Amino acid sequence: MKKVLLMTIMLASSLSAFAGEKIIDLYKSENCGCCTHWGQVMEKQGYQVNTHVMNESALATLKDKYAIPTDLRSCHVAITGNLIIEGHVPAEAISKALVPGSGIYGLATPGMPAGSPGMEMGDKKDPYNVIAFDKNGSQRVFQRIE
Repeated sequence: MKKVLLMTIMLASSLSAFAGEKIIDLYKSENCGCCTHWGQVMEKQGYQVNTHVMNESALATLKDKYAIPTDLRSCHVAITGNLIIEGHVPAEAISKALVPGSGIYGLATPGMPAGSPGMEMGDKKDPYNVIAFDKNGSQRVFQRIE
């Protein structure tokens, strides 16, 4: 009986942790429409997106709190699980970074490249890098999008 109860608790804990990974908290300014579009793309990829509208000062303070390097900052920040997401990062990169043991603290898509999620412009697609960063400011290319 104790074994069954323990297994049930462990299964429930792992399922709730997995479900938490599919929730994104999106923080954006009230004037940005592309952030809303990014959130809609994430919803189509199976994420539940909770949008929080903030003024620019509060948004900058939040980015400072999460140690997002200034050169990587874009129009919005999002959080899923323990992952910080800055800008128009694609869902496939987020999924890769959420794999247990990846060691990824944050991902960013600097600027607003045409063709990135939320920045669709017909057939126009700029190649861009998704950058991984840590709390100390170190950065590396995580994924190249062509």
